[in-house]
Amino acid sequence: MKIEAHDKEIQDIFSLGYFQIPRFQRPYSWERDEVENFWNDVVNEATENYFIGSMVVYQSRKPYFGIVDGQQRLTTITLMLAAVRNAFNALGEANLAKGVHKYIEKPNIENSEEFVIHAETSFPYLQDHIQSFHGLDIDCEVGVEEQNLKLAFELITNKLVSFIPLSLDNSQSNLFSDLNPEAIEKLKVLRDKILSLKLVFIQLDNEEDAYLIFETLNARGRDLKTSDLVKNLLLKKMKSANSRLDSPKESWNSLVKKFDDTNDSDILDAFLLHYWISEHAYTTDKKLFSEISQYVSTEDGNAAILLKKLVQVATIYCKLLHPSRAKWSKEEHEIKESLIALNTFKVKQQYSMILALLRSYEDGRLSLKNLKNSLRKIEFFHFVFNAITSQRSSGTIATTYSNFAIKLTKASSEAEIQSTLNSLFESLKRKIPGFEEFEVKFVALNYLSNLTKNKPVVKYALSKQLGENANGLNIQHESLTIEHLLPETKIRQGVSEELVGNIGNLILTDSRTNAENLASKDPVEKINFLREINYPLGAALLNSDKWDQQEIKGRAKGMAKALYYSVRL
Repeated sequence: MKIEAHDKEIQDIFSLGYFQIPRFQRPYSWERDEVENFWNDVVNEATENYFIGSMVVYQSRKPYFGIVDGQQRLTTITLMLAAVRNAFNALGEANLAKGVHKYIEKPNIENSEEFVIHAETSFPYLQDHIQSFHGLDIDCEVGVEEQNLKLAFELITNKLVSFIPLSLDNSQSNLFSDLNPEAIEKLKVLRDKILSLKLVFIQLDNEEDAYLIFETLNARGRDLKTSDLVKNLLLKKMKSANSRLDSPKESWNSLVKKFDDTNDSDILDAFLLHYWISEHAYTTDKKLFSEISQYVSTEDGNAAILLKKLVQVATIYCKLLHPSRAKWSKEEHEIKESLIALNTFKVKQQYSMILALLRSYEDGRLSLKNLKNSLRKIEFFHFVFNAITSQRSSGTIATTYSNFAIKLTKASSEAEIQSTLNSLFESLKRKIPGFEEFEVKFVALNYLSNLTKNKPVVKYALSKQLGENANGLNIQHESLTIEHLLPETKIRQGVSEELVGNIGNLILTDSRTNAENLASKDPVEKINFLREINYPLGAALLNSDKWDQQEIKGRAKGMAKALYYSVRL
């Protein structure tokens, strides 16, 4: 591998040729803090030849370079130059604007205008709305990456207005409306500062070396995620067969888009891990890329097989993440409720198994009845293991689920599937805490309007106690609220918070009944009213004609027993 490194200024680098951000690279990801810090470094701190780090490129053909490292800084510099160009132009300095623009767009050997920085993943937004001198009039949707570009460019433009300073009008065309010689001089100084920024320019011979450096940089602490490396690996192995349509890249983009509405920036990495340990082998976050790399390298077609499966399974994974958003039939209602409950417990060890179960169901290998039964048992296990007794699994639960998920994924007969599920639940049964430990932790559950930590688990327990139906009607648990039989106002009269907030003192009612019919009544009156409206008092363990500490504690213990023995593993 031949590596050449030289100190170069930005104006020299941009004069070398044209720079492409390859398809395997991350999209533009700088947010407000990074852009502001970079602006402050350049505007307030930069002296002549201010050093901003390194840039790693490979030359595909003269004068075209692929960027391996440094794309965030180079893209941001382009945004700054575009803002300076726009400012010169708005001030009536067309020649100064054109002078800056030659570092953004310049004629190639065929005398056709070509952008110096070309990002495949942001086309055409970057080119049309930022790099172009007069706009290309291309109608394009502002996606996640483009939103980062848009916000960064708006921030830089506003910073520039304050830096000069100039009057800020509501319209972009009047943004720099004051013809101010001092403003022009300040713009020239800023332009020169940007162009004199210095980088260590590292040039590699070919794209293969670039991929190697890309992975090596990450292994040595660069801020790249597993998903970035997997994208790099897959696109490296799967060359596009069509010069106009990059199918592998489009498939990867469709995968990423499935998670666009998820606020968790690490969700794609989590999906890759849970998919892998549900089908291939148990591993950890740190070892995942190595495992995938080995698999992809084993046979030529494995990269295409993996990418296709990832796109397919991502749809199922989204159901797991957001069951309320997915479409379910009436018969599948219990599936949705189990998935919602598991999310309430804030645990993820079971994700590989849930993924395997849902895939087997959608493949037609697992019956609806078997799926419901399996999810009910997994839900019960984590209610006891995590939500109530707060056990630490030390990784053994995740490993167990992964092993059985892989067996289920590979199972080819109904008997093999049933055997796998039976073995899984035998394993979970050996790990579940006993009733005595469960009871101690359950009766200590509490909820007050100013003590809401346990609210999701308390509401779940009360919902499970009521069941799904009462008097022939389906109970809409999501619309019910928690009511204190012994009201919270009693705390001001000396009754302990522990007693008032205890789960044995809590019931679920609709908000209207709570506010209009129960709020002013004492506990026995409330129970009598509920009896009159056919509230399921038996299921709620509310058959007493008095209400004191003994009744509250006794009811809490009765609830614990009923819930613990409601499901058999």
